[in-house]
Amino acid sequence: MLTADKVIEEIYLLPLKERQKIARHIVEFGIRGHHPHTSEILDIKAWQDEIARKPFNLKQASEYLGVSSVTLRRWVKAGRVLASKIGRAYTFDVSDLKKLKKAHITKG
Repeated sequence: MLTADKVIEEIYLLPLKERQKIARHIVEFGIRGHHPHTSEILDIKAWQDEIARKPFNLKQASEYLGVSSVTLRRWVKAGRVLASKIGRAYTFDVSDLKKLKKAHITKG
């Protein structure tokens, strides 16, 4: 039986250009659908909501914002970014990061 895991394994064995074609197809037709009567494969809103439910750690948040971990720590200490701290580890609410990123892009 063909499974998603087996297909994914096979995709990784393909040359880069072929993997890019597959990714483009999934994004283009998975989001828009290739036919008006075909449902979407990817529910982007639900996918984003699922990701947003789990807080980001310092590394994930810094990658999302496109800044170094050191810069993000400075922003937390300066009050520019909201974070929770458990022991030495920071966690960040994804919706707060999204607002910050959107505000930063708008200003830039």
